[in-house]
Order: sequence, then C-alpha cells, then structure tokens
Amino acid sequence: MDNQEKRVFNWVVRQGNIIVFADDDKIHLEINKENYPTCLLTKSDAGEVINILTNMAEDIWHNPDYTREPYKGKQYILDEDGKVYWDISETKIFVGLNDQHDALEIDFQGSNVTKMPVNICVEMVQILTHFSNKL
Repeated sequence: MDNQEKRVFNWVVRQGNIIVFADDDKIHLEINKENYPTCLLTKSDAGEVINILTNMAEDIWHNPDYTREPYKGKQYILDEDGKVYWDISETKIFVGLNDQHDALEIDFQGSNVTKMPVNICVEMVQILTHFSNKL
C-alpha cells in the first residue's frame, strides 16, 4: 500500500460528515457532527460506508506486508440502550438505530478520530449491515 496513492473518502451524510482512509494497517475513521449531538446516516449512506470499509479492510488483509492477527472473538459490547460500541484507544465508537430520525447513528466518546484494526473493522461492517437492514 505504500506505493499506492492514498484514497480519502469524505462526504456529508444526513447529519454530520465522515472521513475514512487506510492508514498503514489500520483504518482511519473520523466523524464531524457539525453542531449535532450524533452523526446520522440514511440507508444509502450506510451502504456507502459499508462498501468503503469492506474494500479498505480487504486491501489491507491482502497486502503481503500485513501481519494477520487471528480473530479472538467479538470485540464489541452491547449497551443497555441496544447500541453496539467498541473501545479503541480511549475512544468509544457507538453504532445503533435512531428511531426518532429513522437513521443509523454513529457517535464517538472521547476523540472523534480512531484507527481501527482490520478485525474490528470487519465487525463494524457486520453491525452496520445488521442495523441498516432495519431501516
């Protein structure tokens, strides 16, 4: 990946915007809530995020210089409100449904930027797919 041009995806979603790019063997995920309490995605937005995260995880996984880590079981936690979250380097990433706005919600506690390992990215894709199918 070092000799390839870095692809940065930055787009406005229903509420806020999301930035995603591969950063060595991690996936940089950043949200800007633009004066909103959370970042909201439509079903279409969620599909775009899922496709991009999937492609980036596959690119990293198939890179011959990448050292694959075996999957050690689920990394996510289900909170009492039905949202799923990951605790990555002092940042919690929450994903769930926002019934009030009929949207998929992504929220961060701590920094609004995180660098996810491939295994967590794969889990996030699975959870995003699960929730987006309910929209």
